[in-house]
Amino acid sequence: MIKLERTSVMNLENAIRGARNPMNSWGRMDSEFKTWDEGAKYIYPEFLKSDNPEEKYFCLGENDLGLAVRLRKAGSDHRKYIRQIFVSVDITAPLYW
Repeated sequence: MIKLERTSVMNLENAIRGARNPMNSWGRMDSEFKTWDEGAKYIYPEFLKSDNPEEKYFCLGENDLGLAVRLRKAGSDHRKYIRQIFVSVDITAPLYW
């Protein structure tokens, strides 16, 4: 049995800001940090909720999501921003895996 625990996605804000560098379009960024009660519950599943009610979550806005999708579809030279997004997870699995 494989068990995935303590998943974390990091540096999303910096990756999106870096993706906006070539066109100097930082003013169009609409992503922001929100607390769970301010709307992060609509972005993140319930099992990611922290015990700390003041903890902030990065919520990707429509403009930034649209840019990310367009760059991803444009090809490997344009989707380099993805290299800056780090994902960490603890995996418990049998040795034969």
